[in-house]
Amino acid sequence: MDDAVQSISYIKTELIPGMVERQELTIDGAHDNDGAAVRLESVEAWPLQADGTFMLTNLFKAKVVFSNRNSPDVRQEHRLVIKITPAVTEEIYISCQFDTLFENEALAYTDIIPALGKSELYPKYFYSHRKPFNAVMVLSDFSVDGWKMAPMVVNLPLEYCLLAAQELGRFHGECYALKEQKRDLFENIINKFKESRYGADMQSLKWMEVMRTVPKRLVKAVRESIFKDLIPEEYLQKLVLALDDMWNKLKLAVQPKEPLAVICHGDFLRNNMAFKYCDKTNPDKPTHVMMFDFQTLRYASPMIDFAVFIAVSTGYDVRKKHFETIFRTYHDKLVETLCCVTQTNPVDLPKHYSYESFQREFATYYTYGFKIASSFLMILYEPVDNVMAMESMTVEETIADSMRRGGPALDRELVAMVYEMYKMHTRYNMDPE
Repeated sequence: MDDAVQSISYIKTELIPGMVERQELTIDGAHDNDGAAVRLESVEAWPLQADGTFMLTNLFKAKVVFSNRNSPDVRQEHRLVIKITPAVTEEIYISCQFDTLFENEALAYTDIIPALGKSELYPKYFYSHRKPFNAVMVLSDFSVDGWKMAPMVVNLPLEYCLLAAQELGRFHGECYALKEQKRDLFENIINKFKESRYGADMQSLKWMEVMRTVPKRLVKAVRESIFKDLIPEEYLQKLVLALDDMWNKLKLAVQPKEPLAVICHGDFLRNNMAFKYCDKTNPDKPTHVMMFDFQTLRYASPMIDFAVFIAVSTGYDVRKKHFETIFRTYHDKLVETLCCVTQTNPVDLPKHYSYESFQREFATYYTYGFKIASSFLMILYEPVDNVMAMESMTVEETIADSMRRGGPALDRELVAMVYEMYKMHTRYNMDPE
């Protein structure tokens, strides 16, 4: 049976009826002793289309209709998003760390978001389970409230970038406040985290080949670009060295370093944020943003989040004019949130919260964001039908594909980031790591 068909059958005949029976899904306002009065009328389920967005987990939408046995005319509808691990071999399931991904995301909804006291700012969590080689999570479908993905997959316009930066600053500010005010609770939460991306050795030989090919493509692109006379060959070779053994260096980069380590989303990019458009005079202008998909939670530098967002979701045309505005928007919101929660005057904050401290931190971690972008952006610029199908490619095919996928547009963005890193590292007298 087709994977999607089997999942839909499971949703309709087992998952939703089981949640209703356990009163994990019921009519709003119903109490425990009202459970018997709730009748499940119907369940519809269908796959959620990727629409250019990379997805490791299978996503489905569902419409669930209830009635009240005591008042048959009273009906209520729930719209849900259901995440289900794909039907893969045990080896792939373990190497993708699906169990840890789902465990971390459940932790976000059961521990972190309640501790921050801002559950209304995120999708509603209903249920999850992790069984041997199978994991499921049920959340509210925020699209029914007007939230939707940005229409562009990469190179977000400035108004999107500013909203995203402000939201990330708010999240980090609240997490810093939790760290400052409730240290025992904070440490209890972060001690539950499991590294969901670098906790296991890279099993995909093809993906390792992609990462080994990146420096070759980069050197070629730099030497053929308009930046070729602006980026010294010495710096380019240092960057190539920093890109060697990329997987293990990424592992090291996400290790927490005090005092700036904080709870991080872990994968803060366009794919994991939704926007709302409430400006009636300009209906295409985003007015609000929501982050979701907390599967890669980690305790690390806040610039792990910001650098990935900058490298993967913004374009050079926006950054060259507005980077300082974007960065200051992020930092101002972080400080404002931290001070509001802790009732502290900004001038009394420790020096590590200063704007200059965060800029230096970004200069250090931009290389991390670049490493993510160098191997991931190519499948956003030019999506593949099935990432798992990469495993069937020969080494020669993988190298050729990695050298060309995304074309000149991607080359331009990667080279521009190299130029930006060169300027930042020169300013702070540091080498790429």
